[in-house]
Amino acid sequence: MTQTHQSSSSGLIRTRKRRMRPELVLGIALVVPGIALAVIFKLVPLVRAFILSLYQTRGFEEPKFAWFANYASMFKDPVFATSFKNAALVFVTLPVWIFLPLVLALLIFQRSPGWKLFRAVYFLPYMIAPVVVGIMFRQILAPDGPLNAFLIFIGLAPLAIEWLNGATSALFSLTAVALWSFFGLGVLTYLSGLSTVPDEVIEAARLDGAGFWRLLIEIVTPLLKPVIGYWTVLCTSSMLIWMFPLIYALTRGGPGSATMLPEYLVFTTTFEFLNRGKGAAIGMALFVFAAIVSAFVVRRMYAEGKASK
Repeated sequence: MTQTHQSSSSGLIRTRKRRMRPELVLGIALVVPGIALAVIFKLVPLVRAFILSLYQTRGFEEPKFAWFANYASMFKDPVFATSFKNAALVFVTLPVWIFLPLVLALLIFQRSPGWKLFRAVYFLPYMIAPVVVGIMFRQILAPDGPLNAFLIFIGLAPLAIEWLNGATSALFSLTAVALWSFFGLGVLTYLSGLSTVPDEVIEAARLDGAGFWRLLIEIVTPLLKPVIGYWTVLCTSSMLIWMFPLIYALTRGGPGSATMLPEYLVFTTTFEFLNRGKGAAIGMALFVFAAIVSAFVVRRMYAEGKASK
């Protein structure tokens, strides 16, 4: 009896293994292309950039191995410190990047008047090339541009400033343009998350007398924590990496270094001053900074998700 039971158990295990083999092969076949792309287009360039950062390069001369001399020069460069200080100031606006699309997504989800039109209008800026957005807003934010003309027309002449020429206003004007260009994707992301919320939950909250803001804070936000965490990580990377075309089209890092961000400093150091080694070192510093910030956000999101279970 025992031998019969053992043989049937071993036969069942062999059957399960045979069934798992095609699934395992299929899983590997689906994962390998993604891993290969990540290695070719992410890991290999990262390793090459680190190796290049160890070489001293001047113009088109032959590179010379210099250990960590580029990193020492980078930390002594005041523009490098300014670029990361500007990045920190941009990060101050992160709550706006996170919660403004959520508010608009909930308004659309509730099918407020004109919700179909606004759904298209909010997403349209994201479909426009960032360089085109930069050129367009360079005209709008000019001292004699439409924005200042409108402010003067409605009696707010003191607010009609040189938006892209002020030491403080230039950076936050650049950030506002980036937010206008990017937040439509956030609205679409949150709408996708809201589509998973049961209608019964929303209706029950309304029957209990919950208004818009109470519904947003007490019901929607806890239910969409994973989506909010994903969007936070995406915004973090976009603030550090995706603002380059806007800087190039709007300010070129000026006035002075007021809108110089690390990714644009990599470009100027590498392609304008032809110092590829130092440019690679700055790029590595940017990578480490972005990795630390993203890891902090993901860790915080994971801890909150674990605590809520």
